[in-house]
Amino acid sequence: RKDAVDGVTSLSHTSSSLPSPMGTLKRPTSLSRNPSAAGFPIQSWVFSKGAGKSVIAQSPSPEMPETTVAIEVEDIPSLLRIVERFAKAVEKLKDVVLEDKQENRRPLAHECLGEVLRILRQVISMYPLLNTVETLTAAGKLISQVKGYHYEVCNEADKKDFEKAIETIAVAFSSNVSELLMGEVDSSTLLSVLPSEKSRVSVCRSLYGADVGTRSAEEVDIILQRSEGGVDSALTYAKTISKYIKDLIGYVEKKLALELEFSKGLQRIYQSCKQTITQPHMPFFSIYSLALEQDLEQSSGMHQAASTLQNQTFVMPLLLRKQEHEKKRKEIKEQWLKAKRKLMECEANLRRAKQVYMTRCEEYDKARTAANRAEEEGGSSTTKTVDKKKRLEEEARNKAEEAEATYRTCIADAITQHQELEHMKVTVLRQIQEVIKQSDQTIRSATISYYQIMHMQTVALPVHYQTLCESSKLYDPGQQYAMHVKDLQMSEEPETHYEFEAYSASSIRARADSANADAQSSAEAPPTAGETGDTSASHKDEHKRGMSRGHMTHKSWGSTVRDTDSVGGGSDISKMARTSSTGTMSSNEDADEKDSNVTSFETPNINGIEPEIVVPTGPFRNVGLSKAAQTHKLRKLRSPSKCRECDSYVYFQGAECEECFLACHKRCLETLAIQCGHKKLQGRLQLFGQDFSQVSGNSPDGIPFIIKKCIGEIERRALRMKGIYRVNGVKTRVEKLCQAFENGKELVELSQSSPHDISNVLKLYLRQLPEPIMPFRLYNSLMGLAKESLAVMGPEGAETGKGPDLVDLGPETDPELLALVDRLKNLLKELPRPNTATLRYIARHLRRIAELEDDNKMSPSNLGIVFGPSLMRPRPTGATVSLSSLVDYPYQARIVETLIVFYPAIFHSDSSRPACASSARTQSLQQFCMQSNNNNNNNNNNK
Repeated sequence: RKDAVDGVTSLSHTSSSLPSPMGTLKRPTSLSRNPSAAGFPIQSWVFSKGAGKSVIAQSPSPEMPETTVAIEVEDIPSLLRIVERFAKAVEKLKDVVLEDKQENRRPLAHECLGEVLRILRQVISMYPLLNTVETLTAAGKLISQVKGYHYEVCNEADKKDFEKAIETIAVAFSSNVSELLMGEVDSSTLLSVLPSEKSRVSVCRSLYGADVGTRSAEEVDIILQRSEGGVDSALTYAKTISKYIKDLIGYVEKKLALELEFSKGLQRIYQSCKQTITQPHMPFFSIYSLALEQDLEQSSGMHQAASTLQNQTFVMPLLLRKQEHEKKRKEIKEQWLKAKRKLMECEANLRRAKQVYMTRCEEYDKARTAANRAEEEGGSSTTKTVDKKKRLEEEARNKAEEAEATYRTCIADAITQHQELEHMKVTVLRQIQEVIKQSDQTIRSATISYYQIMHMQTVALPVHYQTLCESSKLYDPGQQYAMHVKDLQMSEEPETHYEFEAYSASSIRARADSANADAQSSAEAPPTAGETGDTSASHKDEHKRGMSRGHMTHKSWGSTVRDTDSVGGGSDISKMARTSSTGTMSSNEDADEKDSNVTSFETPNINGIEPEIVVPTGPFRNVGLSKAAQTHKLRKLRSPSKCRECDSYVYFQGAECEECFLACHKRCLETLAIQCGHKKLQGRLQLFGQDFSQVSGNSPDGIPFIIKKCIGEIERRALRMKGIYRVNGVKTRVEKLCQAFENGKELVELSQSSPHDISNVLKLYLRQLPEPIMPFRLYNSLMGLAKESLAVMGPEGAETGKGPDLVDLGPETDPELLALVDRLKNLLKELPRPNTATLRYIARHLRRIAELEDDNKMSPSNLGIVFGPSLMRPRPTGATVSLSSLVDYPYQARIVETLIVFYPAIFHSDSSRPACASSARTQSLQQFCMQSNNNNNNNNNNK
């Protein structure tokens, strides 16, 4: 039984294997147009190292707020040391495999491969964010290439495939480490699961475990057969399945009852609203008529689906299966209990036979002892007594032999019955598994049918609703009213003429007519001298026209305002409305302008007090406009165009600027980031991935506008923001911001954008330059300079790997640092003028951030880690360079940190420095040179 338990334990552990080497790499290419630039996938959230080694399989919303960085600063050196070991192991593997003259290459290659995989496993266990599908797929491909390599013959095809596998794993690993250090991990490739399959596989793992289908039916039976109480556990599980089927039936029946009730409710709504909603010539009456028909169709479909599930595909099949399952389970249980009872009876008989045997043997020993004693005492006893003792001994011996035979028979029976029980156990376990499989199959079929029917019932709803939505967008306000008026077909109203009729006393009718005409004649009386004027005359003419149609005119202003004030102020009110409408003038307002008097009368006010700010009019008056959208003079879009905000086409409900002709969806006005330039907006500019010289050539100072725009906004709002440039932004917002820069160029409005999004855009632009600001040709010189500054000799002549701290102490600065600064300054003189200006601009900005380290927690070293790979990188030529660039991370950071700390000394001219500082610096350099010469002489003497 202990062995059986060990077998269960060993089988319960599943070994994780690498993905198939046939998989293909799929690097994120979002916004990347340059193949040499590293990919820059931006993620809305990252894991922290302290989150444990288990990675959550649930992907967050792309609009989640910014979170913590992926790796702590103090962990970076240890990670880089592991990366350096990995690079050396890969290089050694490459040398061993490709060295033709070396013998016994296969075992050596396998040993080197094991070292590579061991380091890879170690770094993945320490940093789970590196556990991506690309890395593991590349590792699987490398394993297959090393194992399948023909070491005996020189095969060029094998060499090419092996070199490609080396390059693949180097690029994948270096990209993942780079993204981890930059805080830009893309979760779509985590967990070694393809993004499209992640959700489905995670659900399967959570439901069935990670080792679905790894054990066969025979293995399951063997495990239960060797386990104590295995059959009872199987029977208990079978009983639980029966109850589970009952619970499933109850769940679906309750849900079907709700569906039927909902279906009946839809039918009642259809009957009650059919006549009221579908009146002709009402707005959207055809839309709601179609919606009602769809509701009726949905109701009938739900009723039919409920009937099908109840009687054919779910409830009835499961009920029948439950009954059959219970029947078979009880039969199997009875067989098992019967076999167990037989064994228990045999064991009880065995125990009784054993007890009788022990008793008979004890009696026999006593009788034999008594007989022997009687023989020894024969001189003093009679022969009759001895014979009696011997007879008793013989009887006891016979009983003992009989008890022994019975005992042995019971043992044989128990063994036989136990064997029969074992055979019965195998049969019972097989039968139980068969019953469970049949029930599983029935549940599976019923579940598939259930959700297939539910899918068929609901799959058409999104299409229907989308159709109704798009059809509703096509409706033009007032359209149905116009059709209603058109269908009235009424005759024209006859003209009514009012003429003056002279007084005649002879007719009563004439007096009555005269009395009725007094009210009208009062309006036609000649004006007084104080009331003469064009405005008064036009007002009385308008009043007369209103009276001629039998309507009464009502004043729309308050009782405390005089009529002449309101009439006279009408034009001013109209002008105020257009001035404060934030550019939302439309063709409707052109028509309003032609009738200024009516507009002035309809100006709203409350209790006779006119408002100071008039609500904007036009088609976009109810839209919340962004800050940039408020700078445009908007009108309705007149022809289909491409939205400059979301980069999709606008057909209906679009806005267009009258000055710059920017087109935008109505819904995109709330997030529009492009301001009006008061001239026609140019076409889209290819900005990201574009050569630096082309972009810098459009700026008078040589600094690309996107760098100045992003840095200016960050300095205005986020110099003290904690984790600026380290905390990641939101992917969707960053992509929209990049798109806005390509569409609007300098006109992008950043005041409403998150500083972390802006910092991501800046890093993205720098990383996707085909050649970094510090060109490829200077990379080796820069790295050599950084290595010399970090390779400080210890007291025993060994390199410590840590140079002096970068601190600017003025005249008291370490001579080694002063030498580093001078050499770096001379090296930067080789940069083109735009590169120098841009690098100076970025370094000055980073120095301002570092000066506020207490608030933003961004020291020069932290900024160096972030901006090192963005400002410099080696020329991409192969796998070795990809890994070496990772190893160069500390040196890249050292260069950027030097630029920040010694910004005045590197970028300011010598004339701007104090004379004392220059002389002190020169003296320090001379001392440093003398010390270096002495050290070299000592080393030569030692040699």
